[in-house]
Amino acid sequence: MAPSTDRRMARKVSIRQSLLRDLLLVILLLSGGILATTFFAARQTIEVLSQAYMGKAIDATNARLEGFFAPVRRELRMLGAWGEAGLLDPDDPAALNRLLVPLLRLHPQITALMVADGRGREYLLLRSGEHWRNRVTRRDDWGRRTRWLEWSEQAPEPVETWRELDYDPRARPWYRGALEARGSGTDALHWTEPYTFFTTKDPGVTASLAFGRQDGLDHVVGVDVLLSDLSRFTTALDVTENGKVLVVTEDGRLIGLPRDPRFERAEERRAALLQHPDSVGIPLLADAVAAFSGPDTGTGIPLHFVSGGEPWWGQGQSFALGPTRALLVGVVIPESDLLGRLNQLRLTIAGVTFAVLLVALLRAIVVARRIGGPIEALVSQSDRMGRGDLGPGEPVESPLREVSHLAEAQERMRLALRTLMKMERDLQLAREIQQRALPERLPALPGFAIAAWAEPAEAAGGDSYDVVGYRSTAGEEQRTLALDGADHALLLMADATGHGIGPALSVTQVRAMLRMAARSGNELARIVCYLNEQLAEDLPPGRFITAWLGDLDARRHTLTSFSAGQAPLLYYDASRGAVEERPADAPPLGLLDSLDVAIPAPLSLRRGDLFAVISDGVFEATDPDGREFGVQRVCELIVRHAAAGPDQILAALRTALADFARGVPARDDRTALLIQRTR
Repeated sequence: MAPSTDRRMARKVSIRQSLLRDLLLVILLLSGGILATTFFAARQTIEVLSQAYMGKAIDATNARLEGFFAPVRRELRMLGAWGEAGLLDPDDPAALNRLLVPLLRLHPQITALMVADGRGREYLLLRSGEHWRNRVTRRDDWGRRTRWLEWSEQAPEPVETWRELDYDPRARPWYRGALEARGSGTDALHWTEPYTFFTTKDPGVTASLAFGRQDGLDHVVGVDVLLSDLSRFTTALDVTENGKVLVVTEDGRLIGLPRDPRFERAEERRAALLQHPDSVGIPLLADAVAAFSGPDTGTGIPLHFVSGGEPWWGQGQSFALGPTRALLVGVVIPESDLLGRLNQLRLTIAGVTFAVLLVALLRAIVVARRIGGPIEALVSQSDRMGRGDLGPGEPVESPLREVSHLAEAQERMRLALRTLMKMERDLQLAREIQQRALPERLPALPGFAIAAWAEPAEAAGGDSYDVVGYRSTAGEEQRTLALDGADHALLLMADATGHGIGPALSVTQVRAMLRMAARSGNELARIVCYLNEQLAEDLPPGRFITAWLGDLDARRHTLTSFSAGQAPLLYYDASRGAVEERPADAPPLGLLDSLDVAIPAPLSLRRGDLFAVISDGVFEATDPDGREFGVQRVCELIVRHAAAGPDQILAALRTALADFARGVPARDDRTALLIQRTR
């Protein structure tokens, strides 16, 4: 080993020698490459440049489109879940306004929201600047008459009017399309073809989703998305001096206009939207769309075409709105923008290259000498920091600005590492505090077994649980908390939006308020109201907490519970050997100022029955292929291990999650709370 090591050391050279050798080699290769490119690879250079420019523009446009449409998909799915939970009743516009106006304020691209059913009933919420409007339609009851409510921030009291309108929501494409998508076996979201909105006459697209209710009727929720924002983006996108970006529908209509003097004003852009390129008086657009219809569209290969006698380069890529709807993003650049004065500069470049080569050779020697010393000092400093010594070192001086910047960057890195190490220690402390806040030992209730587990996705998590045992005495208003000898237990599982220190503080606050409520003897409904009112005041806009609260009576073998946004809840019926999924009872806590709390009837638990509350971090755990663990796997696992008890079920669940994920880190906190009657 020693002779081999000596030979390797002998082959090593100093940084000055290596730098000089490499600089000379780079100069020679660069000079040769410049000459070769200048004389023999001009065409290839143009293709590479066009692909780079167009790829960057397409990526930026796709990112804009994704940022534009992703919140629409997310909120529409949430609205579907609310609808299935019975929160979207078109007969109660006031309640829907309280629920949905904050949602529209969060997403400026959504201008209207509709809820309709199979009886021709529709609720419409429409935003126009600071003004809001409701249109209430009862086609089967009122015929063509429609009820309108209008208000604004300055005049919040709604003004009611009635209008004659030949409108039936069941005939609208967004309604019919959502019903067809529900039975197609694909993604249930439906996107209409871009069109002119019925009410506002603005160009846009509607996304809709069908959901089920127990009344046996068809129900659909839809949102209108304005397309004018896309054109403001594409007309301002600077690709090259004369390059353009456009977005078209599958049938070739413009919804993202290119940069052009004719589209500088909003009225001109609005008139051109949803038009075919032939109709807007710009032949280039028609030629570009025709070029994009070829077989190479979407392959990443630049397309060459001629328009108006001038050669152009173009590239198109599809942007999928859903399984059956897509847009085409296209970029076109004139070859003159890429070529410039290359032909005239070829000879000049060749002459200058030779002259610069000689000067560069001399400068390389000087640079190697000036850089070598400071670089060696920086290497020494890096070795010291690598050994864990993050104290101040000797300053590294250099006349070169880049080397000085490198030394300054290294110093900033040293300070950042010190800060990062302190933050890591603080995060570990926060995790320890949060873990200590969880119950060290769960109360022992006769005839019942309770098990719980919490695993944050980061150092501190946004999930929490609690089990508060107490003894109840007839006639006493105060409860006596107890771990042993308890005959009741208050239970909690809370999941704040997001994960990390902020959500961890929120769920810790909920747990503390539950403990105070447990001592004061409040009933479950009053506890839920207190929690919601306090969180509505404390949480910032857009934040909420899903929570499940339960009161377990070991004497009567009953479980009284209420779910605010936490679903599905799993109930294992031992007599049938099957798991039943139960929905949430209300929206999450902190979302509404006032929450209608209707506590469901107590659940009578027989021997072997089990009730499980599990956070979505378990159901949404993914494997390396992106597939989710899902509710069904959890249900099958509960049925398979029900006889072993809650502790064994949790152990089996954690093992199954680890085997399924195969090393994929958790994206969300994972928490579970299981209650089983044992005798």
